[in-house]
Amino acid sequence: MAICTTRRAALAAPTLLLGRRAARAQAAWPERPITMVVPFAPGGTPDIGARLLAPKMGEFLGQPVTVENRAGAGSTIGTRSVVQARPDGYTVLMGSISFLTAPLTIQPMPFDPVETLRCVCLVSTSPYILVVRADSPARDIAGFHAMAKAQGAKLNYGSAGNGTPLHLGAELYKLMMGVDLTHVAYRGTGPAITALLSGDVSMVFADVPGASAHIASGAVRPLASLVKQRIAQFPDVPTMAESDGRLSDYEVYTWAMLAAPKATPDGPVMRLNEAARRAAQDPGVSQRFAELGFDHIGSTPAEGDARLAREKAKWQDVIRRANIRADL
Repeated sequence: MAICTTRRAALAAPTLLLGRRAARAQAAWPERPITMVVPFAPGGTPDIGARLLAPKMGEFLGQPVTVENRAGAGSTIGTRSVVQARPDGYTVLMGSISFLTAPLTIQPMPFDPVETLRCVCLVSTSPYILVVRADSPARDIAGFHAMAKAQGAKLNYGSAGNGTPLHLGAELYKLMMGVDLTHVAYRGTGPAITALLSGDVSMVFADVPGASAHIASGAVRPLASLVKQRIAQFPDVPTMAESDGRLSDYEVYTWAMLAAPKATPDGPVMRLNEAARRAAQDPGVSQRFAELGFDHIGSTPAEGDARLAREKAKWQDVIRRANIRADL
């Protein structure tokens, strides 16, 4: 009996040793810098969120978190680089809701964001806003509706890219109001606002962080909030739903969400989740979030995955009804 017991112990030793090594490796994670991919040019919601969070996350994790902008194809280029990355937690995505919507507009779909990514943390949500240049003849949202009806496709609008919710939100507006507008896609909100300021487009469906400085300077005029509540920073700006009964169900917003390749283990995901939540709660970061109109969420990975599934169903329906297709 003693010999048998000794033999079983000897056979079990390698397994126990491997288990201890794996546990130590997971406890030591991260052992090198982390890359946070932003699939847009600098200036939009995910880029601002990433650059606020990354330094604080790095402090908590004990390794640098480096932000890399990989723009193009409505966020699909940067998102796909994360989908294809090694699932070890060292490459993560900081994306807006565009990383979910953009692939849905491409045929064949290059990847299914719900099936190939997992949420690390839904950090915050942020409303969208419709803005025009300060010298636009549309002085308010009623004037904009009238201008859109009268001029139709002669009016063009800028968005952060094909398949982004700013694009889809404008197309939903067209469907609900029975008007036509011409879409011009840019690589992020920042370039779209620049095009508005230079007169290349008539209006921009924009995220609040990307537009707020230009609103404050008086360079652009906000006409309507695209969510169902007025935006705290601009309480005098009505909502789309307020402006016309046909828009009572109109609502478009974005988020700042950390995501990782689907097969990333729970250990790194939970460490990243804790780092993101702690970073967002830093007094300096949370104050800046509030100034920019970010509504802090700080979800668990499971809560974020559930949100991804719900939003995918919603936007697939809009894409089908509007017959939206984009080329990769």
